[in-house]
Amino acid sequence: MHVEVAIIGGGIAGLSCAAAIGSGASVVVLEAEPTLGYHATGRSAALYTECYGAPVIRSLARASKEYLTVTYPELSMQRGLIFVAPKGDAEALDALEGDFSTLVKGLERLSPSEVERACSLFPSSLVEGGVFEPDSRDIDVDALLTTYVRVARAAGTTILTEANVAAMVRQNGRWAISAGQHQVTADIVVNASGAWGDRVAELAGITPLGLRPFARSVFTFDPGTDPQGWPMAIDARERWYMKPEGPLMLASAASEIPSEPRDARPEELDIALGIDKINTATSLEIRSVKNTWAGLRTFTADRVPAIGFDDEDSSFFWLVGQGGYGIKTSPALGRLSAAKLLHQEVPADIIDAGVDERKLDPVRLR
Repeated sequence: MHVEVAIIGGGIAGLSCAAAIGSGASVVVLEAEPTLGYHATGRSAALYTECYGAPVIRSLARASKEYLTVTYPELSMQRGLIFVAPKGDAEALDALEGDFSTLVKGLERLSPSEVERACSLFPSSLVEGGVFEPDSRDIDVDALLTTYVRVARAAGTTILTEANVAAMVRQNGRWAISAGQHQVTADIVVNASGAWGDRVAELAGITPLGLRPFARSVFTFDPGTDPQGWPMAIDARERWYMKPEGPLMLASAASEIPSEPRDARPEELDIALGIDKINTATSLEIRSVKNTWAGLRTFTADRVPAIGFDDEDSSFFWLVGQGGYGIKTSPALGRLSAAKLLHQEVPADIIDAGVDERKLDPVRLR
């Protein structure tokens, strides 16, 4: 099979790129696992927020909002997000409010009693207050991934699973790729392989960027009452988070445990740490959990994604380092990547949202 673009990685990054390319080029997506979105994509808390990540991340989120709320309104649902500080830590709230208020419309500073009214798990006696983003939204990750797959396939994209890339080499001006049982040639390779991004680069003879995967365990528990009206809550210093997940609460210690690229498994100590932190910060007395899982969040050295052609080989394109922000930014990152791959102008709405594509250039990491 020969295509113009071979995308390595069938997670949210690779599939959003394929969908955005559409019929602009012939595309194949090569996914190593039997199912799409198996690793980081399928294990995310998946909240749309403009109050999380570096400024360029927040700009990418703003550029993705219309896709998630207007183009496909079924992909998200109003939730709200509250950053909570324990009693005596007004400094953390001041810092967050100062950082976010210039970028986010409708941001609110909450008193201890207002925090308790927003979520009864936070007695006013335990909290200093909160910073509230009313327009944050839950994202339906499965529906979003399915949308990208449907759009990509309708445009002619071939999507192959169990297609682990074992070898790739430049031959006669093309990439020759061995992926599972498949032999593919391509003019351009897109490295959208998440935690495995540096390994894929090494297979191609490209210098790695120094990607850093971190493991994080997540658990669900029964809060003892219906949580659906509650916002997502994050510690003001990001020491834990939790959000409604159906009749349960999804929670984590927000740990960052250095890891090799792997199929992450939950760690008992990390889950126990999350339980202890949340019990301390709230009126909860969590004693047992319903489900546990873990995922990898992969960052570049400056925690900003690497999006663009490699400076060593202009036929090798990086689409990695989304960290914990890949789902909420995927509509914009997919379109931005497609524009670069097709040598088109960056869409005006992405620029208007404040995205400076130069800050995403992988060359900065050399």
